[in-house]
Amino acid sequence: MTSRSPAHRQPSESALEHVASPSRTATTAALPWHDYLRRIGHTGPLEPTAEYLRAVTTAHLHAVPYEFLDVLDGAVPDLEHTAAFDRVVRRRRGGTCLETTPLLGRFLRGVGFRARLVAAQMWRVGGEWWSRWDHLVLVVEAEGEDWLVDVGFLLHSPTEPLRLSGTPQADGGWRFRVVERDGYRTVLRSGVDDEWTPVYRFADEPLEIPDYAWIVDFHLTSEESPLSYTVLCSRVVPGGKLVVLGENFLRSLDGRDRTEFLADPADAEKALGEVLHGHPHLLAEAVGAWEKARADRRENKRKFI
Repeated sequence: MTSRSPAHRQPSESALEHVASPSRTATTAALPWHDYLRRIGHTGPLEPTAEYLRAVTTAHLHAVPYEFLDVLDGAVPDLEHTAAFDRVVRRRRGGTCLETTPLLGRFLRGVGFRARLVAAQMWRVGGEWWSRWDHLVLVVEAEGEDWLVDVGFLLHSPTEPLRLSGTPQADGGWRFRVVERDGYRTVLRSGVDDEWTPVYRFADEPLEIPDYAWIVDFHLTSEESPLSYTVLCSRVVPGGKLVVLGENFLRSLDGRDRTEFLADPADAEKALGEVLHGHPHLLAEAVGAWEKARADRRENKRKFI
């Protein structure tokens, strides 16, 4: 088991500048991680402990929203670490699992954690598995135990590292656990109704960029994917998560899911303002994208799937 550092001191900028994965290349050179930590508002010590993993994960989730608004204007996600860093840190945007999750994994490996990026398959509201394994999560070892870390999911998922042991873990007014089902580790969620429902299941094989680059092409070109014509934004808040999903505003808070219909741009602006709190530079873009996406869906009779 990894022991905790006896001295809790603030990391120096020189130490942070050298946080990087063992395989450093020209495109994955050391990044100014002190800027990342400022972005997420974390000031704790650098140490590969479960406590530190929890602190960094929760800080990231509260500070960085899920969003890809620029994709609706034709932008193509760049999966390189330097591009993800520029987007999330320097430009103060949000991101999806394709950007934020690998970025966090890179940071954690530099701190001293063993972290691998793996694929996950989402459970659909209709009661079946989504056809693609197009979500990315991290499996991180801390103090001799494996933890699931997810900082890039649209809907409500664990808001702090989740043990893989199967023990139910409280998370705000919710509980999460990992169980084995049909040969896969499956994340389950329970609220005030005490009913356990799947969130997603995940694989074991570690991934590199070439293994998941196909996800970008699929979601930009396939009629199956809603991502290119629907505004999807979310952010973790105390007690759960706020999600704008097209014309629906979902509040997954304190063990309950509540949905409000966004009837017009004024409703959308209010909801998006809550989700994008702390990111006023994104609000006008989000409202414009929402209006454009709604018009497109109505013209083409598209529905969110």
